[in-house]
Amino acid sequence: MNYNALEDLKSRSRGISLGLFAADLANLQEAANSAASWGCDLLHFDVMDGVFVPGMTAGPGFVKALDTGMLRDVHLMVEKPAQHAASYVKAGADIITVHAEAKGAAEAISAIRLSAATAGHPVLAGLGIMPGTSLEKISDLLDLKPDLILVLSLDPRGKIPPDITAACDRLTELRAMFGASGPLLAFDGGVTLDSIAEITACQPDMIVSGSAVFGAGNPQAAFKAMAATR
Repeated sequence: MNYNALEDLKSRSRGISLGLFAADLANLQEAANSAASWGCDLLHFDVMDGVFVPGMTAGPGFVKALDTGMLRDVHLMVEKPAQHAASYVKAGADIITVHAEAKGAAEAISAIRLSAATAGHPVLAGLGIMPGTSLEKISDLLDLKPDLILVLSLDPRGKIPPDITAACDRLTELRAMFGASGPLLAFDGGVTLDSIAEITACQPDMIVSGSAVFGAGNPQAAFKAMAATR
């Protein structure tokens, strides 16, 4: 993959990544079009298989169909992500994040990069980290130098509320570990208008939010208020 193409994609993958599946599932295209009109640059797709995490959501066909010119940020919360990487590259994903806790996470990162190179389409290979996973335990995955690291403030497999402060501390630790030339650092979970000031203070490159926007009385105003903090 052309290095400059990846660096250009990195430079564009910043700000609020809007969780589309928090919108009305019967009107996703309308929600995506609305987000584009608000100035949104990133759409976040939470892909769940009902095995790795509870609940199921749509697959690569939806990612492909919702092509609005915004970057498509795919978060694979699935048991065996390596089996799905190529289909999401083909669907036009610009970012594909797999979980450190999933089976074959290293193979999945390699599969994303190989599929992207084959397609001639730059894709950032991301690594998601649950709150209970120590960085020491996944040092081999961090050594792969993912293009993006997604820090979760909650574990979607349980019902423990988000710990914003702990996730911010982890993000700060990762920044110190990798330095300025390291991967993009993203924050996901518990992002609301009440918490975003604390989250912004730890300087993530990307913040994922869905329900706090689409569940608001005025989604456009909620998105713009969040974006104004970036």
